[in-house]
Amino acid sequence: MIKRLYNKKISGLGLAIFRIVYSLVLLCSVTQFNYFRHLIFDKVPFINPAEIDFGIPIKIWMIAIIFIIFGLFTRLATIINYLMTIILIGSINTYEYHMFYAYLGINFLILFLPISRNLSLDRLILKLKYSNTRFTYEPPKKVSVLSYLIPIFIGIAFVYFDSIFYKSSSSYWTRGLGVWYPTSFPFTNFFSIPDILDQEYLMLFLGYLTLLFELIFIFTFFRKKWRVPLLIIGLGLHLGISVCYPIPWFGLGMCSIYLLMVPVACWEKLFATSRTPKKMVFYYDGECPLCNRTKIIIQHFDIAGRIDFKTVQYYAEQEELLKNIPVDDLLNDIHSIRNGKIYKGLDTYIQVFDSIIYLKPISWFLRVPGIYHLGKSVYQFVAKNRNTERCTEENCGYTPPTLPQDEDSFKILQNYTLKDLKISGIKSGLYFIILIQVIISYNSIGNKGGFEKTSISRVINIFSDAVERSSKTFLGITHHAVFMDYHFKNYNHIVAISYMDKKGNETWLPIIKKDGTPGTALYYGPVWVKWSFRVNNNEINQSNLKKGIRDFTAFWAYQNNINLDDAKFIIKLKKIDTTPYHWEKGFLKKQMGKPWTDVGVATWNNKKYSIQIPEIETL
Repeated sequence: MIKRLYNKKISGLGLAIFRIVYSLVLLCSVTQFNYFRHLIFDKVPFINPAEIDFGIPIKIWMIAIIFIIFGLFTRLATIINYLMTIILIGSINTYEYHMFYAYLGINFLILFLPISRNLSLDRLILKLKYSNTRFTYEPPKKVSVLSYLIPIFIGIAFVYFDSIFYKSSSSYWTRGLGVWYPTSFPFTNFFSIPDILDQEYLMLFLGYLTLLFELIFIFTFFRKKWRVPLLIIGLGLHLGISVCYPIPWFGLGMCSIYLLMVPVACWEKLFATSRTPKKMVFYYDGECPLCNRTKIIIQHFDIAGRIDFKTVQYYAEQEELLKNIPVDDLLNDIHSIRNGKIYKGLDTYIQVFDSIIYLKPISWFLRVPGIYHLGKSVYQFVAKNRNTERCTEENCGYTPPTLPQDEDSFKILQNYTLKDLKISGIKSGLYFIILIQVIISYNSIGNKGGFEKTSISRVINIFSDAVERSSKTFLGITHHAVFMDYHFKNYNHIVAISYMDKKGNETWLPIIKKDGTPGTALYYGPVWVKWSFRVNNNEINQSNLKKGIRDFTAFWAYQNNINLDDAKFIIKLKKIDTTPYHWEKGFLKKQMGKPWTDVGVATWNNKKYSIQIPEIETL
């Protein structure tokens, strides 16, 4: 089966779009990571800094991701990306959340996937390397269907496979309250949706739909007739997560993987239908090596095919508008026609950029007075100093370029090719990963019919935990208990912080807002998880609470130019009801309306921290 799927080749457009969208989400996440690096890595933010300045490694990581987005030196960039993922997030504990596991797994996979076959600068480099005035090389665009299926299998199907063991033992999920329950706490509402939560049957439907969806996904996602319905449901659920919960990169990151389930024909149709009509005609010297390279570059970026390329030698005399221009002028200067007007030199390139939708800003920039005149001078300098020796049959002849060998046909042994090695590697890798996930998921099963009480089961549990420690760090393979009962059981409080200045003015820190919902700015994702489930929790650890308040106040103070030689922060508490074991209309609105109480004070004097807050039992 693996061999059959490997041999089935389809367009790599969908894989390229996945590469771009997924990498953009990753870049946003790493940008947030960079902003909070002192909060994450410093012993005390900005006061007792980390031994290593993580700013430089994170910026290197961001540069590698940008290279992946553009598909430039992609293989090297994916290696750097994976190493940085392991170093910077693979070992983090208190800020970890489920998108980190997805990053680890997908960043490992893209080391081996042909993600730069389409929409990449690597493809352009190959075109330029093997093309000449008589021949334009088109690197292969098709990829194995496995390049689509494996990321879905590991990035989504495995997550649901493990998650369903937890959900099936949850009283909330089995009652259809799995969506309503975690969303009914104010501190989980990124964009508050109390009116939607008040629709009982909608909530029950979404809860049961999620259960059924996760249960059947691993058995159906590879079947064509199931793919579109699963795609619609999956995108809907994860876009909902992006809107409702303060973990937008998790929702959008999973959506980027779902893009691999979009039928390839849809991507091909989208690109094909936009190829007409042509917006301009670009005339170039067909015997000029530089002009041919220019044509190849523009064609590469003209994804929609809006520019029609014609050689001066064969087509200029057929164009009425060019008849009065001497042939030497046409050969020495780039000309174009758009909307019945003739453009030449820099003006032609301005029209080129204007015809390619995503390059329009460059055309606007080049039109700016001063920049236009500078650009014109640069163009004229290059035009006058370029190699004017044309490559014709007489002086060049025609030597076909030596094209790169199809790597699959490369022989390692007499009857063993690189393709055979790849197929063997894919089989072994998949079997290994499946084995790891099954071993780890053993501990995800709750009631094992009494077997869990035996000595053999205890040994398996220990072995499963040991395997998970390594697999989670390097491959992102772990448990996937998301928004379970025990995360919120007895969670009857929300803690917030405000800053009190010398004039008595109070400023709420953007961690929790006055209605108890998550704060603004960048305080979401791993930072929200840190505050809601590490600093706070359903059972608060007083030491973690005090350290967390220290770190968040120190970080916020530095970012807002607050002097920690003398600063005062108020600790606020909102008591809320624990979520009932049945649907209740208006529950979220009632919790958002609960009052705040000042329960403690955190002070900074000469950059020394102290806090006065009662034990959680007395709050």
